[in-house]
Amino acid sequence: MTDHRDMNVDHRDSVGIVSLTGEMDIVRAYDLREQLLGAIRNEDLGLVIDLTNTTYIDSVGVSLLFELAERLSERQLRLAVVLPEKGLVGRVLTIVNLNSVAQIHPTVDEALGAIRAE
Repeated sequence: MTDHRDMNVDHRDSVGIVSLTGEMDIVRAYDLREQLLGAIRNEDLGLVIDLTNTTYIDSVGVSLLFELAERLSERQLRLAVVLPEKGLVGRVLTIVNLNSVAQIHPTVDEALGAIRAE
């Protein structure tokens, strides 16, 4: 398990799980990009990003998720995002139609199951 400030990286079987806490904004974007891309191992089926404890996301954070989805797709890997049912981050990501490039799930376990099932 690796900790980078407000980011926790774990792996279960062949799926990386990244839990983000706090804000996903322009201030953190560069570091987050490097850390998220670094969380993917060659043997992984995909990546789960848990935004349950993310309190804010700006346009740079949104762009980062879309970029990550594209990069994973190029490697034939899947992306699943865990969003709480209520909250600003979930509303923003619904408005920008994140589910067009990533699976959206309410829990990490459901996201893991979906990635493994494909």
